[in-house]
Amino acid sequence: MNQCVKQSGFSLPEALIAALLFSVSLLGLIQYHQALSDSFQRQWQIRQAWTLAQQRLDEYASEGSNQSQLILPVSKGARAWQLSLSDSTADSGCRAVTALVETPDQYKASLTRWMC
Repeated sequence: MNQCVKQSGFSLPEALIAALLFSVSLLGLIQYHQALSDSFQRQWQIRQAWTLAQQRLDEYASEGSNQSQLILPVSKGARAWQLSLSDSTADSGCRAVTALVETPDQYKASLTRWMC
């Protein structure tokens, strides 16, 4: 009365190959997510740099500051945001005021405004 029962299912090599494919796919998705996250961070920093440069020029115009060079760390740390504001006078009496913002990723945004 010994009957051979046929079992169905996955064998160990099949299960290991499936686990390997799943791991490789998951690793690829994690790397894609990291690259996407880094790109969003860089884009945010670029947008913030242009906004900060515009705000500093607006403040300079409203205050009428006479400082020729101003360098301020916007945040603390080894890789801080840097902001420099400089002005130069032209022959016509107008001033060219330049705001330069450098992000922690070394992106530079520079805006110049003529004030007469």
